[in-house]
Amino acid sequence: MTLSTAQHTWRQFVSRLRYKGCGTRSRCSVNERRNWMHYHRFILLLGMLALMSGCASVANIPPSASTPPAAPTVTSTSAPLPDAASIPTTQPTPDRAVLPAPLYILAGGQIVRIERDGVTQTQITTETPPAVDALAIVAFDIAPATATLVYVVQNIDKPSLLIRTDADGNWRSVLLDDRFVSFPLLSPDGSTVAFSAFDEGLYVMPVAGGEPRLILPNQPVTDLTVSGGDGRGFAPAAWSPNGARLLVHAYSLTVERCELAVVDLSSGAITYLKAPELIPSCATAAWSADSQSIYFSVVNPSNLFNEPGLWQGNAVDGISTALPLEPANVLVRAPFATQERLYAFVTPFPAQVADLDVPPYPEMPFTMSSVSLTGGLLLPLRNDAFTLYQTLWADNGSGAVIFESSDPMQVRVLWVPANGDPTVELYRGQDIYEIAWGRAP
Repeated sequence: MTLSTAQHTWRQFVSRLRYKGCGTRSRCSVNERRNWMHYHRFILLLGMLALMSGCASVANIPPSASTPPAAPTVTSTSAPLPDAASIPTTQPTPDRAVLPAPLYILAGGQIVRIERDGVTQTQITTETPPAVDALAIVAFDIAPATATLVYVVQNIDKPSLLIRTDADGNWRSVLLDDRFVSFPLLSPDGSTVAFSAFDEGLYVMPVAGGEPRLILPNQPVTDLTVSGGDGRGFAPAAWSPNGARLLVHAYSLTVERCELAVVDLSSGAITYLKAPELIPSCATAAWSADSQSIYFSVVNPSNLFNEPGLWQGNAVDGISTALPLEPANVLVRAPFATQERLYAFVTPFPAQVADLDVPPYPEMPFTMSSVSLTGGLLLPLRNDAFTLYQTLWADNGSGAVIFESSDPMQVRVLWVPANGDPTVELYRGQDIYEIAWGRAP
């Protein structure tokens, strides 16, 4: 992709409304769907876009007491999802806790909270879309430590809004209205929000309000002959648990390539994770509990498909080593580390790798597993398997919330316990994009 084409594509996505059902209806062109998929393939978690489907409605969920003023919009994309007829689920009951904490979901352009019982649902926001059938909210995050919520509302032909509320949607305040904001990410203590600003770079700003600080400006293209391009844009991916560093996606401004890097918040220094002859994958990465390293998968630069195994990179110098896993020939998705164990979803590496080079990629079932922090034998935690698109682990590794759909117009949000208990269906709908844990009791 040339620089001019890349810039044009980016401008399309920050200036054009994102509509409900984009990717599943004729209103979205083939090129638009392809460009949208290319963008998220490297900037977001690999599976998120497969879920961007349908025209959701959350009108049947009672709103919270607070009704924020009107604000702006966005659209959605989707791809066919796997057949999940074989996945048994149980229905939660309001008399017992199912989840470790309340779960927040971005569905149909509004934020919905599911309580720990897995049953009670409350629509937290009532933002006004900027156009008919457009989505209002397009990204959000919540800090469990402070129960602070931030989200991005899209607009027409002008910058988006970065909004702050409490966990119930009350005390609504506009933090920013003069930048095209994306990927808001709250620090572990809830005091700071990191975000990307189109054509500018990576910012942080106090959640209480104040001026944003540019900590990592985009690197302009200076030499088109450099392999992978020398221009980079940056998007926040994950805060370190101690809040001192940010894992970021460093994406090329000229070609389809994304790398992992660590930014020191105090100095602004950036360190790229290194893997000999391979590319650290933006699709799969997680911090260690002690904030000293990052677990990540790697990509073969010849076909841009994940290689088997998992790597561990030093957050200070970027030096990485392959984690010894048994079996070794497995693809690893959605790693998550506690103080004691490493959790992930794994599947045997496909025998015919050539079949994976051209979309549509085959849908592969992944099994919830666990392994020592230093590697070793992968232990399956369940007897079933899932096709992964979005995954959110519980902080203690007791289970994970995943997106599942055999019908792109009906995404299911499932709680998958790590002890082998039946999965629990938490939510069903369309245009479901993001999930995040609220404050635990």
